[in-house]
Amino acid sequence: MNHVLYIASLHRPFSQQLKTTKWVCDFIANSKTKVSSSDLNLNFYYYLIKSLEREYKKVTLTEFNGLPSDVAINSISQYISSRSKADFLSEVPEIIKSRKTSLERQIYSTYKAASYYVNLAKDKFELINNRNELTPHGELLLKMRSSFFSLSKKEVEFYFCRLLEADFHLFITHCLFIRLEKKYSLKNTIRDQIDFINEFLEIKHFNFTSSSLSNYNVVRSYWVQSLNVVDVKGNIRKNFIEIIKNQPKFSILFDELKKLFSIFEKENFKMKKTYLLRKQKFHDIYRSYVSTNVSDQGFVNLYDIKKGLRISPENFQKLLIEFYESEKKTFHIFFDNTVNSIDRNERFFIRNRPVIKIKIKQQ
Repeated sequence: MNHVLYIASLHRPFSQQLKTTKWVCDFIANSKTKVSSSDLNLNFYYYLIKSLEREYKKVTLTEFNGLPSDVAINSISQYISSRSKADFLSEVPEIIKSRKTSLERQIYSTYKAASYYVNLAKDKFELINNRNELTPHGELLLKMRSSFFSLSKKEVEFYFCRLLEADFHLFITHCLFIRLEKKYSLKNTIRDQIDFINEFLEIKHFNFTSSSLSNYNVVRSYWVQSLNVVDVKGNIRKNFIEIIKNQPKFSILFDELKKLFSIFEKENFKMKKTYLLRKQKFHDIYRSYVSTNVSDQGFVNLYDIKKGLRISPENFQKLLIEFYESEKKTFHIFFDNTVNSIDRNERFFIRNRPVIKIKIKQQ
C-alpha cells in the first residue's frame, strides 16, 4: 500500500482514556496566557491534579484504566495544599528523578500520565497545534456537552473519526481481528496480526516489537470497547460503517483493507476453519455413540468416528493429534488400545502410543 495511517507508539494504560484529550483542550481554552511547549506538560499536570481532586469528590470510580487513582490524587493534593503552584511545579523535575518515597512515585506516575494525555491530544489527534492553541477539531470537541468522565454520543462519533484520521489501518485491522478471533474461536492472534501488518499493509515497524504491538492491542481494545464499535459477533456496527462510508477517503481505504483481509483470511485460516468444523463433528459423533449406549463404558472406537467424518486415515490421524492437543485443556481425554482379537484395523497414534478407542469427560 502506498500510504497507511497508523499510530506507531501508544502507552498502556495511559493512552486508553480518550476523554483525557478533552481535558487538555479545556486546559488550553482556560489558560489566561499562552502556554509554551516547555511548560505545557507541567502546567497541564497541575490542572489535572486540581480537576481530578474536584471530580473524585463527586463520583466514585470502581476502575481507573489509565487514570490516576483517587488515592494518588488525594495524597498529592494534600502535599501541595500548603505550597504555591510555582513552588510545587519547580519541585516536580527533581521529584520524578528521585522517586524514592511513595509520594514521589505517585507524583512521577501521575505526571507521566499527564504527559501522555497531552501527547494523545496534540500529536495523535491534532486537537492542539504546535503553538499550543486549539485546532478546529479541538474547538469542536469543546462544544460537545457531556459529563467529566463519560463519553456522549457525539463524542463517541468524534473520537471514532479522530481514530480514523490517525490510526485507520491498525484500528480497523484490530476490529477485523476481533471478528476473526470470534469466528475461529482463537484467543491470541498476535503473530497473525504481525504477518498481516507486515506483508499486506507493508508496515515493517512491528517486525521486532511484537510485545509492543500486544500492549497497543490492549489500548485499541479499550478504545473499541469504550466506543462500542463492534457487536457480539465482532462485526463493526452499522453506525460506524456509515461514518466510514460517508467519507470518500475512508470508504476507499476501508474497501481496500477488507479486500486485503479477505485474501489473508482465505490464505491463512482455511485449514483452521476446516479443523473447527471437523472438531465439532468429532464431538457430535462421539456423543451420539455415548448417548445411545453403543460405547464401551464411555469409550468409542476411533474407526467409528472416522467413518462418520468420512476422511482418510491419514487426515484422521492428523485431526486426532490436533484434537487431543487442543481439547485436553478443556476435557479429560483417555485412550485405550484394548480390542477384540479379530479387530485388525490399523491403530492410530497419540504421542507414539497406539490407540483405538477414545473417552472424553468434562473437566
